[in-house]
Amino acid sequence: PKSPTWIRVTEQGIKQSFDLTKVMFSRGNISEKIRFGKESVREGDVVLDMYAGIGYYTLPAVIHGKAAKVYACEWNEHAVQALRFNVQDNKIQDKVEIFVGDCRKSAQKHNIVGLVDRVSLGLLPSSEGGWRTAVRALKVSTGGWLHVHANVPAQEMESWTLWLCHTLK
Repeated sequence: PKSPTWIRVTEQGIKQSFDLTKVMFSRGNISEKIRFGKESVREGDVVLDMYAGIGYYTLPAVIHGKAAKVYACEWNEHAVQALRFNVQDNKIQDKVEIFVGDCRKSAQKHNIVGLVDRVSLGLLPSSEGGWRTAVRALKVSTGGWLHVHANVPAQEMESWTLWLCHTLK
């Protein structure tokens, strides 16, 4: 936070700070962050954010979606520093638990199995490496939602969706 390249962006009333030379920030996915926080996450949900970054989906899940808990996994040390700062700055530290390292190993190490209502898989170009972990994290009795991000040409969206469902099954 003391770096001259540390900046703050406010989106949807959420403060997000980061070192612009160390981590990425995309205004291009603002509609997805709004949808996730304001429309998808329900009050009381438990969320696993497998590729949390600086809190792109973690912060809206708690602040707008009123999630009871978010398990946020990230392995980029600069993003983790910003994530920790942002959680404190937005005063939601009682609702967010941060796991540093490979999200697949973190979820297993911290026994995030059968506990969550939603999993954010916000990794591009593909989050496929985390799908098995994500499915295992969903509640056994009620299931849940996977928010899968991927780069897919518009004309292939339908076939990709069918492929995704088949693969997850």
